[in-house]
Amino acid sequence: MAERQYRTIDDIFNDPDLDQLLAPLEKKPKSKAMDPDIRSFEEVQEWVKKHGRKPENTRTDLTERRMFHRLKGLQKKYDKLHDYDELGLLVNEDTNVYSVLAEEVKRDTNTKTFETLDDILNDDSILFDDLDDAGTVDLKLFDTEKVTRKQDNKPDSIAKRQKVADFSEYKQLFKKIQSDLASGRRKLRPFKNYQIDLHHFYVLRGQLVYIEAFGEEVQKDNKNGQYKDKRVHIIYENGTESNVLYRGLAASLYSRSGKFVTEPDDNIKLTMDDNITGYIYILKSLSKDPQIAEFKSLYKIGFTSGSVKRRIANAENESTYLYAPVKLIEQIQVINLNPEALETAIHHALADYQLKVDIKAPNGKLITPREWFVVELSKVEEIINAIVARLQSEQ
Repeated sequence: MAERQYRTIDDIFNDPDLDQLLAPLEKKPKSKAMDPDIRSFEEVQEWVKKHGRKPENTRTDLTERRMFHRLKGLQKKYDKLHDYDELGLLVNEDTNVYSVLAEEVKRDTNTKTFETLDDILNDDSILFDDLDDAGTVDLKLFDTEKVTRKQDNKPDSIAKRQKVADFSEYKQLFKKIQSDLASGRRKLRPFKNYQIDLHHFYVLRGQLVYIEAFGEEVQKDNKNGQYKDKRVHIIYENGTESNVLYRGLAASLYSRSGKFVTEPDDNIKLTMDDNITGYIYILKSLSKDPQIAEFKSLYKIGFTSGSVKRRIANAENESTYLYAPVKLIEQIQVINLNPEALETAIHHALADYQLKVDIKAPNGKLITPREWFVVELSKVEEIINAIVARLQSEQ
């Protein structure tokens, strides 16, 4: 371009090349930092985009197994990587503490033999250690052998879980379902026919889910032709929600031995297949000992395979009942469940509420109660119902 001389401001603005001269410089795209964590995470995202799902801890595909463990490690670096998270893979779902309890109890009671209740309570294993960090536990409870299917289509989007804005209403619903399952008013039945009903409850991977709403049906295509699908708004008992595809949810329920929750039935009838293993009981102390009487919400939770009334008939002469009469508050019939697992899970779940006092026995010897808990009755019932429901879903 020939050199031009500008004598006035008008010469400048009348220059035909002015637009080109004043055009902003194009910004060069910033090169991504070659941080190894970012590079690793992008490789995981590419895998998910290709396969249309998160990687699983499979035994047959070493690449998928490597991606699973890589993603698990990267989820701990949310603050560093969330800006690169296109698919919502870094959202770490809260682990339901009762899932951890059931898994640990199952493993512990399958490898140990308890002759008496004291054997359980004196057990020095690490059962239920680190429950405050339960969110980092890799749950395998109720998981079945993985069935790998080649997907023809990539999903429109990866369903992402997030916290429910107001979970209080749903929380009461889940508590009611757990209570009904524990009492026998509702049952868990295998999911078989791929039918998902609105406003019904299901068990997926050991967790209760509620079908809140259905989206509009849309037409989709794959190599086998056209099919219809729709989004399902589901609420999880751990306070998260997601919008998943109907066909994908049905496939997960079917392939992972999911269950549906029956409608309530007040006419509870035992069948020949039902096995009554005993009773969980809740007692309140009537002791006049000042150390005991000062606690208004003091309860003993125990198990007996026989009659509860016979079990507590001699309470005033037994250390386990604080050498005082007791009042039976509630008894729960245990059907088709491992009583040791159930009682151990309840005691460990209530460990933070355990009474910590030394009481002098009639012979002058000091005793330390092990099965008494200072806790509101509603909390005890909530924990028992949740654990019973969880153990039932394992069957």
